[in-house]
Amino acid sequence: MAELRPLRAGELEEAWELDRECFHTPPERREAFLALDPARLVGAFEGVRLVGMVGVHALAQYFGGRAVPMGGVHTVAVAPHRRGEGLGRRLLAEALAGMRERGEALSTLFPATTRLYRAQGFELAGATVWRRIAPRDLDPLPRPAGARLREVAPAEIPRLAACHAELAAATNGFVAREPAFWETAGARHWPGRRIFAAEDARGRITGYAVYRALEGELGAIGGPFRIAVDEILWTERDAGLALWRLLGSWAPQVETIFWRGTAEDPLLLLLRDQELGFVAEVRWMSRLVDAAAAVAARGFADGLEAEAHLELADAALPANAGRWALRVAKGRGELVPGGRGDLRLDAGALAALFTGWATPDRLARAGRLAGHGSSRSALAAAFAGPTPWMPEIF
Repeated sequence: MAELRPLRAGELEEAWELDRECFHTPPERREAFLALDPARLVGAFEGVRLVGMVGVHALAQYFGGRAVPMGGVHTVAVAPHRRGEGLGRRLLAEALAGMRERGEALSTLFPATTRLYRAQGFELAGATVWRRIAPRDLDPLPRPAGARLREVAPAEIPRLAACHAELAAATNGFVAREPAFWETAGARHWPGRRIFAAEDARGRITGYAVYRALEGELGAIGGPFRIAVDEILWTERDAGLALWRLLGSWAPQVETIFWRGTAEDPLLLLLRDQELGFVAEVRWMSRLVDAAAAVAARGFADGLEAEAHLELADAALPANAGRWALRVAKGRGELVPGGRGDLRLDAGALAALFTGWATPDRLARAGRLAGHGSSRSALAAAFAGPTPWMPEIF
């Protein structure tokens, strides 16, 4: 049986080669991979050979206006000759135990397969949608009166942090970004991008867009090309109008603009008609590593008072299992042992509720929640909120 242990600094190069084999990772990601903290990767070793691994980023994810400590699972890789032996499940269980010990109450990942992670208590919990629009369809947008656009130089990128933080606190699923993200964003995350900010009359940044040109089939002879938008976020209407009009100004040369956002994209509220097209959807999964700690860290609607009684099944993390009483008041929640067990659900179903992706009724129709009465209504009210999404993919 393979030995499981954290990686050591000298083993990151071997881990990179396994990552490349399993995911066909492009060479330009090597430098970032080798900068990972080896102690946050659990490896499976066959003698001295690395045959499997899983990594966990130290992150925090916003729900209900508060950032919940989150372990972002990545690089779940098993060598081809060791697949089908349960090694991925063992690695994930080890990673979950480490997250709980470190106080990472929540875990989120982007699955290559749902089956493996669902068996470990993860469930679909949010999605990022890639959309497209023709620049000419942005022409009818009204000209904003209260926003001024200017290009952002690499040294000024940290000024965008306050705008992102304001929107993140209002959006279920956004990842809290540390200062280090903004300090390295120009070189590490957005190399070669054009970045524009929208400012109000006081000089406060109320929106920004990060984009790049994609090569078109006819680009060599001056034909049309496309634009990919890494992020376009705004906190005020005029900023959104200014940024989308900027992208629309490319109409003579650009045939399509791609960007990622939520299923209910706010651009729909600005357009006269529904010109948005669908390209792809990337779903993510979550699970509560420490259910009581996750509820305590999350925010809830001010003015809401609710109480629900749950009986939770969690085979992968038995400390979460049993009867719990959920109480919400004054924007805070608590999950305390005991109660009547009015509703029966599994760990994955609770995660889908926690993020706001699923409702009790939807889960009941899928056979993932049983029980009726006031606890079901209270659960629906407690976790009601905007559809969760995040710009990051890790």
